[in-house]
Amino acid sequence: MQLVLAAVLTLTTSFTAWFLQRHEMRVIYPFDRTYSTPLAAGEARLTEHRVETPDGEDLVVWAAPARDGQPTVLYFTGNAGTLANRVPRYSALLDRGFGLVAPAYRGSSGSSGRPSEADLAGDAALVAAETARLLGRDPGRLVLYGESLGAAVSVRLAASGVGDALVLEAPFTSIPDLAEVQYPGHGLGPLVTQVWDSRSAITGVTAPLLIVHGTEDSLVPVTMGRELFETAPGPDKTFLPIEGAPHSGSWTVEGQRAIYAFLARQ
Repeated sequence: MQLVLAAVLTLTTSFTAWFLQRHEMRVIYPFDRTYSTPLAAGEARLTEHRVETPDGEDLVVWAAPARDGQPTVLYFTGNAGTLANRVPRYSALLDRGFGLVAPAYRGSSGSSGRPSEADLAGDAALVAAETARLLGRDPGRLVLYGESLGAAVSVRLAASGVGDALVLEAPFTSIPDLAEVQYPGHGLGPLVTQVWDSRSAITGVTAPLLIVHGTEDSLVPVTMGRELFETAPGPDKTFLPIEGAPHSGSWTVEGQRAIYAFLARQ
């Protein structure tokens, strides 16, 4: 995203607006379509399912039920990599008895279709409604987990009343905010159509909340995670800064310890 926008900024203002509007989707959603089964990716405990959307797209979802008494994690990835790339995380959650439902966004990891904010939000709600079918049993307490873009998806879903708790990893306040932070003074924020306004959405989230954010995150400043934490109205909330960690570096020993403890008490 940074390289594309850097090129855009060398253009005239009018051409910049045209270019961003034309290429915004691939800048925000640079999804990897590479398909893999859970078994091929190294996690035999997960099974692959398909969820058909109302507009006829086919979503890949990996799932495994929780041990008795443990919550199920509905996991939304960031915009980079695939489901297969997250297998070490998924395996760590399963090792501790947590259930998992991990959907692939449309256009990612074998799912069909092209992404947009409205479609991803709708797909997330659809998968949440399908969790019992995907797991073959009641999911029990459902914890929404989102990393970066997935954090925005999770906040939107939680604000609609879905889920019993929420974990956010490196969340941003909104896409226009990111554009202004990364390229200050160029006025890109108002040109963005994919808004993902988590600052507003999180005001409707009262469920228990854990936010983990690297202090050296150069893509999404840690101040954004802290702002969301302070804006969330629920009384049960924790903000954990991971000292020295970059954007995708919160899955440290400290970060994992906090995440597992939070999940275990849900």
